[in-house]
Amino acid sequence: MSKWAYAHCDVRRMTVVGTWVRSCYGVPSPSAARARRSPPMARVLYIGGCTRSGSTLVDRMIGQIPGYLSTGELGLLTTHSLVENRLCGCGARFWDCAFWRAVGDRAFGGWDRSEAAELIDLHSHLTRHRQLALLLMPRLRPSFARDLVRYRSLLGRMYDALHTVSGAEVIVDSTKAPAYAFALRGIPGIDLRVVHLVRDSRGTAYSSTKRQIMRDSVDRVVWKHRYPPLLITLRWIVYHLLFDGLRLLDGRQTVIRYEDVIGSSRETLARIAGFAGRPVDESGLAFATPSTVHLGIDHTAVGNDMRFDHGDIELREDDEWRRSLGRWSRRVVTVMSWPLLRRWGYA
Repeated sequence: MSKWAYAHCDVRRMTVVGTWVRSCYGVPSPSAARARRSPPMARVLYIGGCTRSGSTLVDRMIGQIPGYLSTGELGLLTTHSLVENRLCGCGARFWDCAFWRAVGDRAFGGWDRSEAAELIDLHSHLTRHRQLALLLMPRLRPSFARDLVRYRSLLGRMYDALHTVSGAEVIVDSTKAPAYAFALRGIPGIDLRVVHLVRDSRGTAYSSTKRQIMRDSVDRVVWKHRYPPLLITLRWIVYHLLFDGLRLLDGRQTVIRYEDVIGSSRETLARIAGFAGRPVDESGLAFATPSTVHLGIDHTAVGNDMRFDHGDIELREDDEWRRSLGRWSRRVVTVMSWPLLRRWGYA
């Protein structure tokens, strides 16, 4: 508007009149028209933390809420699914799953296209934890910055395809890795919110010593990675501190204890849904009781073997570590992680 108009007109009154006229004739305001033209953002609820924290169960429980989609560990989709063709949570091999085929078609015109291969290549060297400094300051290395822009563009198309194909408002991703979370943080058109999932370090340490065959591998026997208590505790500390750092950069993060998900499932799920920006009422939590949760068949790409279980699942805290974790290991893990254990109410 010109200086003359500001000097001789009551701008506030004109604004009110304009709003009244638009409301009478059903004409949207300029801001509403812009919002209508802009496609809705894909909202990603990222479960971050350390391995063996119960993230697959938490992912699937959240995915039972109307409007939410459980996808498992999407950060491993490039290797486990695209390269090794492991089983989807529905029981079909990834390349044979109709849901994931539709996602690939929507995102890239098919998983066999060159852009999907490019996604695999970029993921392999951009999301290693030794690259964290470059993920934070990519301009330090121009070639890395260019690759990161391209990688984020491809990831954005994949998440948008998940949003479109499923019709879900919130995509649940339980990759957990801090580096992948830092990569997701800069994707245009993605509304990223982080659930920082914590579990008692002694439970994580004991779980990491168990030998277990992965049920999702069809062509060969694959054993789940095992970690000695000292090494997994170091990872537990570092990963949680990195998510503390991510919270300082982007405050859209909430801390959830795995034990609270098991012990107070409805209350904790309602809290998570509120944080995700799509609240849920009691009817939307009918699948959960104080002692069980009813899980449907989910298209989880990667995760713990419990992603193949469905029906009524008993909710009970896995506290076998209290009886079976060796005395020396228990003391070492407790001493190393004591400050964080105390902070989160485990000590």
